[in-house]
Amino acid sequence: MKEFLRRFAVSGQHLTTLDNFLLVNDAEYQRMEKELDAMGEDYLNFCREVYFGGSKSRGNSPLGSRQMILSDVFQYLITNRSYYIAAEGSQGRKKFVEIVMYLVNQWLIMDCLGGSERVRLRKQLMRTLKKEIGSDFFEANELYHRDKYDQTLAYDGDLIPEPPNTEPPNRAILDTYDSLFPKIRGGPIEMLVYLYLIQRRLGFVVSLLTQQKLLRRLKSKERAPAPPDIFLLRRKGEVMGLEIGRGKEKQSADFSLLTGIPTFSIDLVGRQPFRCDACGRWIIYCRKIIESYSEGGVPKGHKHVLKCADCSYFDSGNCPDIICYTERENRYGETRMARYHFRCLSRKEKRTIIRAGTDILEAYYPLVEGLEKFPEE
Repeated sequence: MKEFLRRFAVSGQHLTTLDNFLLVNDAEYQRMEKELDAMGEDYLNFCREVYFGGSKSRGNSPLGSRQMILSDVFQYLITNRSYYIAAEGSQGRKKFVEIVMYLVNQWLIMDCLGGSERVRLRKQLMRTLKKEIGSDFFEANELYHRDKYDQTLAYDGDLIPEPPNTEPPNRAILDTYDSLFPKIRGGPIEMLVYLYLIQRRLGFVVSLLTQQKLLRRLKSKERAPAPPDIFLLRRKGEVMGLEIGRGKEKQSADFSLLTGIPTFSIDLVGRQPFRCDACGRWIIYCRKIIESYSEGGVPKGHKHVLKCADCSYFDSGNCPDIICYTERENRYGETRMARYHFRCLSRKEKRTIIRAGTDILEAYYPLVEGLEKFPEE
C-alpha cells in the first residue's frame, strides 16, 4: 500500500504547490481565496468533509466523521481512479482484482492491535497519530472527544467487540478506537462485493460507494435520498440497485418508492470476513484464493470453500493463512464453534487435526450470497 498512498500524497503536494504559488503571484487567484475565506463556517464545513478529527459519533455530523471520510477517500482512489487499469481488458481486470484483494487484506490488518497483548503498540499508534496529525486530530475540539481518546488510551484490555469478546468495553471506547481507521469490516466488504460484481456479467457496475446522498433542488424540509451502494445497468434500460449489508431494508424500500428503481440487499457468503476466535485478528484472504479468484473469476458452481490440504501452498500445515473451523475454547474461555487461524492452535491440536483428517482446514472465496442464479448477460 505504501507506493499507492505515496502517489496520492504527491497529488496533494502538487495541488498544494500550485495553490501556494498562485496565492503569492496572482491577484485574481488571491481575490477568489478571500471570497472563500469570507464564507467562514460554511466554507470550513465544506473542507471538513475531506478530514475532520474526533472520535466516532454517529448522527452528529460532522463530529466523528473521520472514519467514514478515510474510508470514502480510500474507496474513491480504487473505484474512481485505479479502476482504469481494469477497463483496459481482461488482463487488466485480473491484475486489478489481485491488487485490490491484497489492499483489502492490509485494510483488515490495520485493526491488528485490539488484543490486550498488543496494548503497548496500540498506545504507541494512538500517540503517533495525535503527534503526526497535530491540531487537526482534534479539530472537533470538544471535551467529549478528548476525554474518550484519553479513556481509550488508558484502557489495557481487549478492544475487540462482541462476539467473541464476552466483556467488551463501553461502546464509546470501541468507537474511539474504530475512528482511528477507515471503516474496517464494512469498507473491505464493500470492496469485495464490488470485485465480485466486475467478475461476472450481471450488467455494467456503477459504484456509488462514496455517494452517500443524491442531489437535486430539494423542496423545503425534503431530505436528499440515500442511494444504494451499487447500480447495475442491464440491457433494455433495466437498472437495479444493490445495497451492501444487512439491516438497511427500509432505506432500500424508501429509495425504490422514490425512484422506481428496484433495490435489494446483498452480502458476502457466511458473513465474511471472519475474526480468529483465538487471537482476535481479522482472517485475511490467502495467496491461493487471491491468485485463483483474480485469474479464474468466480468458481464453478459458486463454490466458496477451498480445502487447504489440496492447495499447493499447504506445506504440511505450515501455511500462515490456513483457517480451522472447529469447536474449541477461545481467548475468552468460551467453547464454541468458530474459525481460528490454524497457526493459533497448539502443536498438539494441529497434530491431532492433521492425523484425523484435514476437512476442517479451509479458505474462502469472497462470493456474494443471493446472486448465484442471477441471470448473466
